[in-house]
Amino acid sequence: MKFRKPKEKIVNSCKENHKLILTIGNIILILSTVITIGLYSHILVRQKNETSINTFCSTVETLKKISETYILQEKAVVDDWASYISNNNMTVFEAMDFIRKVNSNPERITHLVDMETLEALSSSLPIDDPYTYCYVANTAMLVNVSSISEEEFFAKMRSMLNPKKDEVILLGKYWLRDEQKAVVAVGSKVTIHKTSNSKDKDYLLLRLIPAEFMSSAWAFPTGFNKAEVSLINRSGSYIFQSKSLKAKSFIEFIRTYNFQDAYNKMYELQEEINNNDNKLYRFNDSKSRECYFYYSTLSLDSNICILGYIPVAEICAGQIDWKIIIAVCIAFILLISLNGQYLFSMNHKLKLTAEEAQYASEAKTRFLSTMSHDIRTPMNAIIGMTEIAKHHINDPSYVSECLRKVSASGSHLLTLINDILDISKIESGKMTFSNISFSLNEMLFQIQAILQQSIKTKNINFTTDFAGLSQDRIIGDQLRVRQILLNILSNAIKYTKSSGKVDFIVRQNFVDGNTTNLEFTISDNGVGMSEEFQKTMYSSFSRATDSRVNVIQGTGLGLAIVKQIVDLMHGTIECQSELNKGTTFVVKLTLPLDVNYNSTEELNANKEEEDFSMLKVLVTEDNDINWEVISVLLDEFGIKCERAVNGLECIEMLENPKSTKFDVILMDIQMPKMNGRDATVVIRKSENPYVRNIPIIAMTADSFAEDVYSCIEVGMDAHVSKPIDITQVMTLLRKVIYGTLRKVEPGV
Repeated sequence: MKFRKPKEKIVNSCKENHKLILTIGNIILILSTVITIGLYSHILVRQKNETSINTFCSTVETLKKISETYILQEKAVVDDWASYISNNNMTVFEAMDFIRKVNSNPERITHLVDMETLEALSSSLPIDDPYTYCYVANTAMLVNVSSISEEEFFAKMRSMLNPKKDEVILLGKYWLRDEQKAVVAVGSKVTIHKTSNSKDKDYLLLRLIPAEFMSSAWAFPTGFNKAEVSLINRSGSYIFQSKSLKAKSFIEFIRTYNFQDAYNKMYELQEEINNNDNKLYRFNDSKSRECYFYYSTLSLDSNICILGYIPVAEICAGQIDWKIIIAVCIAFILLISLNGQYLFSMNHKLKLTAEEAQYASEAKTRFLSTMSHDIRTPMNAIIGMTEIAKHHINDPSYVSECLRKVSASGSHLLTLINDILDISKIESGKMTFSNISFSLNEMLFQIQAILQQSIKTKNINFTTDFAGLSQDRIIGDQLRVRQILLNILSNAIKYTKSSGKVDFIVRQNFVDGNTTNLEFTISDNGVGMSEEFQKTMYSSFSRATDSRVNVIQGTGLGLAIVKQIVDLMHGTIECQSELNKGTTFVVKLTLPLDVNYNSTEELNANKEEEDFSMLKVLVTEDNDINWEVISVLLDEFGIKCERAVNGLECIEMLENPKSTKFDVILMDIQMPKMNGRDATVVIRKSENPYVRNIPIIAMTADSFAEDVYSCIEVGMDAHVSKPIDITQVMTLLRKVIYGTLRKVEPGV
């Protein structure tokens, strides 16, 4: 018994040691957890901040490109006006009268400046006003130079008269009359015709662009609500000053609120702006908030920079909150004593949450690079598959698969380019619409044929209901109506899962005897759209941030184009959508009926004709590759054709009695020596009935409505767009055979 107590002491001592070891182990585990959570949180905060900063800088770069595009468009307008005035030998008053007539926006004032005397006429003044000295101090001033010196200002104006090749010179900010509007100007040399015996003289045609017009296109993505954009020059002077930037210049603003007495830092900042094309700074603003300032120099003019501004707290997560970490550690002490597995589960959930937050941030960055990515992707496929095909030229099946992929990528790239051109013409106010008779049923059939491959590939249950379409001939722009429907239907198919359902219903409601109201309903059971996204779905480049959508090619231009076209056609578009349940669009258009249409004229054109071998076609095409494409395609139908490389050669071949007697001409438009339109005018005036009455089909890359109109007006009978759809060409050639070809709708 006397040996028992020492043994119990040893056991108790071991138990105490186990408890001590367990306690030390728990403490080490807790400390490790604290350190791990701290480091992990720090890494997450840093990564999120870096992503947000990069997104901010990328957005400013995107806005810079938008501004440059806007300025180039204005420069193109000035160049066109200058060329027209010079070519028509206008006097200074005739030129100013012309500018007032063609200027669609009176807010964009135009000056015609004599650079020797600085006398000028302005579109903002009545035409009968005397000359006004626009740029000389102490006179009736139209402007007040404020962002650069007067000497530098006049030097840049003079340099506009003889710029370097592809150079665009900008005048910085100056105040416009009494309205105190910041203005940026582009100019072009124009030759003005002098009266009497004096010689012609070069003037400067100066276009004043209020900076507020450019600023209206500056928009940041969600989450950057307090971001602002300004324009400055290399000296730091404001060209366009956002509301939060104070002081007389950007340099003065930074000095005032960051280093009032450290003038050497101000000079260093000025030197950095002069020597760097872009840079990110972190300074305080007038409210003592830390802010990011990112500037980037415009490639059009190395003296002008776009400046982005945003408070740090707006885009960056705060520092690590240690109170939360300590509270978590206390909870961990209790949890470790009860169940270590529960601790692991909590940590796993935190990691998943962090990954989701990081993914969402990266998705925003990916969205900002959509345009560059979507253009480069099909181009990479086209170039890459072409190179691969060259290396497998002896393997027909492999080459065939490469060509199939090249064709698919080319079609996607063409759609993207067409969308960009359409949205550009819409936003510039240059979109026009044709009013030509077309078949409603035929258009609906064409739409189904175009979508057939996509429907088959995804195994979509596609149903149509065209009941009650009693009036088939409609007057309007078939191309645009078809574009509206194809955009919506393509989206419905793209965003509906395999074996899903898409319904296309068309109803015809008559308003009166000569007009009909068409109602197009397109519904699907696809992924649907959130209520938040539906508020911005008609904005350009708008796409929902969703893993189900991001894998699908697109730029977010489709619905923006649809909405704009429907509005321009005085129609309406409505949408009902719910996530995971589907979407329904209803488009209503009111169009005139073709009450004078005689259906018997087209009966023969609908017959199938297998033998085209007797048809003789003259292809007027200057491009060798385009000639090879159309000649090979026609040869597959047994059609032999001959070539003229320009309009002049085409006329010579027609007038030559020893030449082949052709049945139809496929006429390109843009050609050397004589273009297609001019050649058509000469042909239609020919004294030879055979030449005068020969059918002419425009075959050109000019595909806008105004281009089609210009072809029809000079006497062409039909129009097909490049890239060539051989089915459309053969439809027209069939009409040539039956003598029913006439001036028809574009592309049919």
